[in-house]
Amino acid sequence: MVMMMIMDEKSLHLLHLFVMLLLCMKPALGFNSGIEDADIRCIEKEREALVMIKQGLTDNYGHLSSWGNEDEKRDCCKWRGIKCSNQTGHVIMLDLHGPSSWDNFSTEPLRGNISPSMLELQHLIYLDLSYNDFGWNFIPMFIGHLTKLRYLDLSCANFTGTVPIQLGNLTSLQYLNLRSCNFFLNVENLEWLSQLSSLRHLDMTLLNLSRPVDWFQTINSLPSLSELRLRGCELSDVVPPSLSFVNSSTHLAILDLAANYLSSSIYNWLFNFSSSLVEVTYLITTYKV
Repeated sequence: MVMMMIMDEKSLHLLHLFVMLLLCMKPALGFNSGIEDADIRCIEKEREALVMIKQGLTDNYGHLSSWGNEDEKRDCCKWRGIKCSNQTGHVIMLDLHGPSSWDNFSTEPLRGNISPSMLELQHLIYLDLSYNDFGWNFIPMFIGHLTKLRYLDLSCANFTGTVPIQLGNLTSLQYLNLRSCNFFLNVENLEWLSQLSSLRHLDMTLLNLSRPVDWFQTINSLPSLSELRLRGCELSDVVPPSLSFVNSSTHLAILDLAANYLSSSIYNWLFNFSSSLVEVTYLITTYKV
């Protein structure tokens, strides 16, 4: 009996040593310890959505080479162009902007389509897709469902067609840049724009705004606007003579209305901002006020 007890104790000791040896060998066998997992802040559903977005894009210059499913790339919060909330781990910034000049031959823009998987990123507050090449596709309507966005830049990204009215759902927007570089973007009406009461910066350069007859009233209703760029938008001189030129915004500092079909009647409106305007481009010349 004593001999059996001694043997049992030896067996238990050997078993204990074996278990400890396995635990020490886990990293070498490809397992992840609890400490390693704690460093990974990326939310899995959002990581998968980002991978789907990458799959829809052509990336010849490896801008998204840090994105992937490999073990060493599991934390999407460390990927290029991504920023996550320190509190929640949710992706709050997606910055995929391309080269700011088409003359930059050292790199090239992303091409392809924007995956609807972006809808999984419901905590985005910053989205920049500017200066890429989306092949004359329409601006995706689903962007209007990312309702926490404060910053949206879709400028010079080879979009075409009509700007979707769903952008009016982005009521938290403070910055909106829809500048066109191909002359093929247009706006049917501007009613959606009047819903963006927090907007401070608006750039619609080279968008065709010839159809909306209420562009003046809509712009006039944005109380926080400080920078407005409507260069080359085919704006007509539709300011009603009887309209009161009292604007709800007292913050407008930069205004670009060059290359439009406007007459001197617009000066009455500009006069209302004489105390806030610091830069005005009306014809070709930029005036410092």
